[in-house]
Amino acid sequence: MNLKRVKTFMLAAEHKNFSTVAQILNISQPAVSKQIKKLEKELGVPLLNRDTLEPTEAGRIVLRHGETLLKGWQEIVEQCAALQGNMAGLIKIGASTIPGTYLLPPILQKFLDRFPQVEVQLAVHESAHVLELITNEKVDIGFVGISPADESLKQHVIAKDKLVIIGPDHGEEIEDFEDIKDSPFVFRSERSGTWRAADQGLRKWGYSVRDLKCVAKVEHTESVISMVQAGLGYSIVSNIAARAAVQAKRVKILAELPIEREFYAVYLPAKENNQAITHLVDLASILSGGFKTH
Repeated sequence: MNLKRVKTFMLAAEHKNFSTVAQILNISQPAVSKQIKKLEKELGVPLLNRDTLEPTEAGRIVLRHGETLLKGWQEIVEQCAALQGNMAGLIKIGASTIPGTYLLPPILQKFLDRFPQVEVQLAVHESAHVLELITNEKVDIGFVGISPADESLKQHVIAKDKLVIIGPDHGEEIEDFEDIKDSPFVFRSERSGTWRAADQGLRKWGYSVRDLKCVAKVEHTESVISMVQAGLGYSIVSNIAARAAVQAKRVKILAELPIEREFYAVYLPAKENNQAITHLVDLASILSGGFKTH
């Protein structure tokens, strides 16, 4: 059985869109359809309803066993590579916005330079969702802005950051948070590490994010910065994320919250002996020193 076809089918069943699967696998849409048809021919049964892309009864059987097949093959690749002193295979990484956008790119560049036979898949979500992906074994390792409540998870601090209040570059300076507490604000969602850290920082001043006038909630920090630049309101963001925007004179920093946040590498105990995970965490810990903002 061709495991690439199994993987293609599983992605099609998950996303219910051949075009999306083609983008993920970096192949053409007809190639997606062709791989699934070949798998159906090999098994002798239809696996997908072509109108809805819902899995048939046979398709559900493949879904139940397909993930085990793919994981088993991944373990074979990793163990055989280890015998030769090499490192190969696929690492699935989940990351929240700040690590995924600002911290991981240079880390992954160094990692892949060192281990060119390793393939990386990176998915960016809110911190809470990344922790769910780790627990459900959908990713091998996660990089997040909140410490997991599940104490059984392995976690390592890889970077430290400050939270800053930003306003448009052309806006007025402030002397105290009291000056803008009744003004409009733009925030990330409550499931993001930034929102939680902002709330913790404001509480040290006697406020809460919920006390503020939130005019918009967006998924990505860059969208928050663009909205602040456009004059929609103020925001509280990672200093790491604000740096480039401040240098480009898109926004300016008005104040620093009295809190330091940490970013974590998180994975299941079963991944502790995975050489790729170990090397990635070590490299992240070494390179992330340049991101600390004291």
